[in-house]
Amino acid sequence: MISHRIGTYIEQNLKAKKWEAKDLASISGVSASDISKYRSGTVAKLKAEIFYKIYKAFGDSCAKATKAVYPDLNLKLDKYAPKARNEFGQFMSQFETIKNSPEEIATKTRLDENRLKDLYFRKAALEAYEFLLIEKAVGKKQGELFEEFYG
Repeated sequence: MISHRIGTYIEQNLKAKKWEAKDLASISGVSASDISKYRSGTVAKLKAEIFYKIYKAFGDSCAKATKAVYPDLNLKLDKYAPKARNEFGQFMSQFETIKNSPEEIATKTRLDENRLKDLYFRKAALEAYEFLLIEKAVGKKQGELFEEFYG
């Protein structure tokens, strides 16, 4: 898990915009109690949807918000090399069309493959930093996948 600084981000933007927390709640659609929890730092995991709603409410880009909320997040991807195949496996590869499989994304992003399976096939809450890494791994611009999924 990567630590976030959403509380500081919220505080700085509320002050800059001369807003109250209730203004952010109204504009973002995030409950006032959730905003209070994030401001106070009592929530360790920042859900991707909450991150999206908050930076959109402040009128920021995903890239700008990411720099403020995750200043130490390494968005550099690792290389993915499929496992070596035998002769039959090489022959059969011509019939495969899978791209951006959970295995490939796990390798590129350094996220645990079981965690990705939880996100893909079960009801796991997607964290913002995970979404940022996945977004990069599938070749989207920062914020583009957030907009497609939540916008």
